Amino acid sequence: MLARSCIIKAPDIAPVFPSPDAEAKTAEDSSDDKDDDDDDDDDDSPGLILPGSATCLAISGTLTAGLQFDSYRVPRGGSQVPPDGFTWLPSASFRIETAHDLASGLRLGTAFEMSVATNPGQPDSVTLDEATVTLGTVTFGLTDSRFNFWTGDEFAFSARLPARNATLIAWERDLTDRWNLALSLEEPSAGTTASLPAPASRVPDGVARITYTNGPLTVHLAGALREVAGRPARLGRAGILGATYELNVLGAAGEVTAQIAGAIDAAPYIGSSLDAAVVRQVLLPQDSTRGFSAVLAARREWSEHWASNVYVSRYLITLPLPAQAKGKLRIDRLAANLVWTPLDGFKAGFEATLAWGRAEIASRTLPATLGGRQISGQLFLERTF
Repeated sequence: MLARSCIIKAPDIAPVFPSPDAEAKTAEDSSDDKDDDDDDDDDDSPGLILPGSATCLAISGTLTAGLQFDSYRVPRGGSQVPPDGFTWLPSASFRIETAHDLASGLRLGTAFEMSVATNPGQPDSVTLDEATVTLGTVTFGLTDSRFNFWTGDEFAFSARLPARNATLIAWERDLTDRWNLALSLEEPSAGTTASLPAPASRVPDGVARITYTNGPLTVHLAGALREVAGRPARLGRAGILGATYELNVLGAAGEVTAQIAGAIDAAPYIGSSLDAAVVRQVLLPQDSTRGFSAVLAARREWSEHWASNVYVSRYLITLPLPAQAKGKLRIDRLAANLVWTPLDGFKAGFEATLAWGRAEIASRTLPATLGGRQISGQLFLERTF
């Protein structure tokens, strides 16, 4: 009697150009809602409406623990190479969401999320992952870049790191039943510690994204333009093309994802958060860069409780200006995991990754681990609430 339950769902906003048979589809879709409820649960946040308020409040979080083993093999030895060994990696995240439907029909929502991670030999890191306000189709604050597509959240090594986000103001709207358009002004240098260093600019970056969804197929195309301060100032640009296709193989559900991104003087927009956490040890804000990244990932659900994921990626960036540092950095990765989900909100698994690095940058001291091979394995547990 003191509180009523509620669920925060994505607002139902009609497309800008609805199809002629939209009303017929609406009636058909409403009859299938019950069958689709289980598929939508992952995107819904259950919460409470407190007495005297029309605002739905949802609180959630994640607790993760992992035992990780790392082994390094580099062509040049020395004290800089970490010894092989085990590390204990607990982490936690906490999220608060609110939603309030105004009399005008617009949805006013907020989201706040922070995480705490333990790093071997370093103080615990506290990261602000999201702090946003959404009014209708407009969002502003700190959140994931609209440029992003594949983020590697299915893998413990990537999910443990802060996402590469940005401070932004974005507008997003369905154009038709299948096409979605997003436009945003972003400042990646104000994001999390996983972002690459970037020089200060007078204007924010401009990002445009269009997404096409048709049944099992999703296609993502985005571009970014940024001003690179200097004398003279340069125009950085980046582009990305990604696609995901859901399919059944021998009666088991699965999906395949492919992505390729390229950038000129816009290094923060390519590579995964795992790559960015490594490369930020090497690059400086004033570096002129050229590069690309590519990923091929697959998922297979073997049964109701067992699933596996695998991906292979390449990250290559060059510094072409002789007046500055000159050279290149390449990182190749192969990772796979097996995940057991015996009940909702709990999963456990094992993950292994193999990374090859090669770094050649003139007149710059580099960590020894960037020029060799790293083998890592992790046993992990995750509990969400």
